[in-house]
Amino acid sequence: MHQIYIPTTDDYKVKSIEVPIEDVLDTSLYATNPTNTSILSKDFATSKTTGKVLSIGQYVDLTKVIPAKSKVVSITIYCPTDTRVTQSQFTTIDNYLISYDGSPSSATVKFQKTDSPTSTSKTTFFKDKDANVKWFVQLEGTILKQQTGMDGFTVFGSKMIIEYK
Repeated sequence: MHQIYIPTTDDYKVKSIEVPIEDVLDTSLYATNPTNTSILSKDFATSKTTGKVLSIGQYVDLTKVIPAKSKVVSITIYCPTDTRVTQSQFTTIDNYLISYDGSPSSATVKFQKTDSPTSTSKTTFFKDKDANVKWFVQLEGTILKQQTGMDGFTVFGSKMIIEYK
């Protein structure tokens, strides 16, 4: 005899989790630059040339904080106003790039320093994909002019909100 699962209304409720990025980093995956693993929320990019530049990026492991079979509704990512951000004079921080567990495609979310994220901090690009995976988050910026010979930016923390059902 087969058991039939009847979903409850709770199965369809949208839930969310706000995770400071430093709380869920997998240090073995972050160790692209081992000297910076002591400050896990730090992400940076430097370059000796002008143009677009990507940060080293961080893996955000949500496999232990979101139940299996949960599906993404939306992802919000932003930089709180009290977070330290440093950048050279002619460098801008443009976007967050969010990749899904090894997928080559990524969602672009405008970099925003705020305590009240808006719809510009949100993406539904991964709607209905599994939520409890490892995400890869990078910062994308532009170096307009070389000033110090090695220009770029450093962001000392961000927050990511995953809405899932």
